[in-house]
Amino acid sequence: MSVGYISAYTITSGLVMPLQKILAPQLPIVFSVVFLPHGIRVLAVYFLGWRGLLYLLPSSYLMWATTVYGNSIDLAVLSPLASLGVVYVAVRMVQTYRGSCNKDVFNFSWKECLIIAAIASVLNGIALSMLYDSEINWILIIGYSSGDMAGQIVLLMLMISLMRITRKLSKFI
Repeated sequence: MSVGYISAYTITSGLVMPLQKILAPQLPIVFSVVFLPHGIRVLAVYFLGWRGLLYLLPSSYLMWATTVYGNSIDLAVLSPLASLGVVYVAVRMVQTYRGSCNKDVFNFSWKECLIIAAIASVLNGIALSMLYDSEINWILIIGYSSGDMAGQIVLLMLMISLMRITRKLSKFI
């Protein structure tokens, strides 16, 4: 999980953010238009439950530290914890609504993942907005939410494509 999170964060900060600075320099630097780590967070908690939080916490703080100190960006120290916590809340909300707390790897639903990601992205936007401004800032909420959802969609599309390619290649091997 940590390797996936660090990889997604590195792609976001090394590829997406520079492109975003070139194509949309007016956007605030604190959020990304495609934030891939959100997808990793959702999938980790979706499959592993609260243990996914423990697996991602060190890598979340490692990437937070490199972002804050490496780029002189003002990010709250609680932001990684808040971003992980809201994903857990979103998973629990969907599981409670669905009526089941047990989820195994073989019962994967990409639609459910998107619903969880949508709820978590809005909650993440609200939490991070309140951490930075101590009040609700709708521009930050919309920015974080749209970037998180775009990251989840891109990640799911990559996963589905990879699974299809793997399935097709396995017929030849």
